[in-house]
Amino acid sequence: MQVTQFIIRRLIFSVILLIGVSVIVFALVNAVGNPIEILLAERPGISQQAIDQMTAYYGLDQPAVTRYLIWAGNLLQGDFGTSIIYNQPVWEMITVWGAETMKIQVPGILIALAIATVMAVTAAVRQYSKTDFGVMASAMLGQSLPAFFVGILLILIFSYWLGIFPSYGAYSMRAPLWGSPTLDALWHMVLPVAMLTFFNTAALTLLMRSNLVDILRHDFVTAARASGLPERRIIYGHALRNALIPVLTYLAILFGLMLGTAPVTEAVFTWPGVGYLYINAIQQLDYPVILGVTMAISVMLVLATLLTDIAYVLIDPRIRLD
Repeated sequence: MQVTQFIIRRLIFSVILLIGVSVIVFALVNAVGNPIEILLAERPGISQQAIDQMTAYYGLDQPAVTRYLIWAGNLLQGDFGTSIIYNQPVWEMITVWGAETMKIQVPGILIALAIATVMAVTAAVRQYSKTDFGVMASAMLGQSLPAFFVGILLILIFSYWLGIFPSYGAYSMRAPLWGSPTLDALWHMVLPVAMLTFFNTAALTLLMRSNLVDILRHDFVTAARASGLPERRIIYGHALRNALIPVLTYLAILFGLMLGTAPVTEAVFTWPGVGYLYINAIQQLDYPVILGVTMAISVMLVLATLLTDIAYVLIDPRIRLD
């Protein structure tokens, strides 16, 4: 099979997958109840005329199949609908709140990748040593601790006791710190990024260390050592490059799920990102936002997986395309 045929097949599969996701998510949201009734419970004084107008505007008086077809048709044209609670276009909300999510997710992944590379190499070249056990123990501890516990611990130490970093929000409510909005924003990012880095580092270290230990046993590594190549060049120039190939999948998933993995972090630090928006939308059954954010996350994940598969084929020609 040619690479072009492989990409076309993966694209077709991705489209079918997204259609399936959209049907399931729409059915689940539709099964929960009528969002207008939930809105009425919070605003009992609203008139019947306003209720009828909202019901007609959001198409809630139509059968579920008709509403799905209208929603899917609008989605294909880039119209994600309008939020019932915020009365704003959903796509604009995703881009604005998504930018805030990326501000903490991207550094959290990149810093974790750098730290995990050092930790994994250190542990793998000293397999079964005290250093190896120490790295493994710390990584496993990072995997086992609940996310909200780590977040609260960071707030308790660095915000409450030491008073160094702010415990919530992306910006100061009054004047920015040191009179600089940029420094103020960076200072607010420290604790959320630290929390994300902590968990990403743990997972990446375990994965990379395991791959490196396996790679270092291969014949080509033995041959490289026998030929007199420096150990640093063998590890960083040959072994690490091969060990990173499986890590690509994990990184692709991390980047693909950037919008979807933020709710706990953003809830702990009251960070105005997509995760925080998503939680509020679910609590208030703001179904246009729920559907829009879910589809945005699904598209990002499918694209990340697709690009990873293509990268695999281009990096390693031994992979069977069928």
